[in-house]
Amino acid sequence: MKITGIVSDGFKSYLIDWTITPEGVESHGGSLDISGLSVSGALPATPVEEVEEVVYTDGYEDQSVVELRTLLSQRSEPVYGNKSDLINRLRAWDAANPDGLEEVVAVEDSGDSEEAAVDESEAEISE
Repeated sequence: MKITGIVSDGFKSYLIDWTITPEGVESHGGSLDISGLSVSGALPATPVEEVEEVVYTDGYEDQSVVELRTLLSQRSEPVYGNKSDLINRLRAWDAANPDGLEEVVAVEDSGDSEEAAVDESEAEISE
């Protein structure tokens, strides 16, 4: 546990920079003497976690901000922020949508679609 700061005894202020370990207290400078200081009780265990380095293969780092904003726009996501924000937003979207973007099929509108729908419904009623 690391403790840094200023301690006052009411008359004088002391700078402290200590590290408290199960083995004892270490001073890293400061003006307060630790020779009479003792620590009792159990210190919380701080497990060391191994962190794996993540290697992304999405290629977002190599793309420009304009390209990233286009990708976000296609996903109906906000397009504001710096490049790091945009990449994080894209990666979050990718994680939430493992199937990716749905392919949109363009349908040509002939203008007759409403009439055809009405004709079909009338045909069902008259049968």
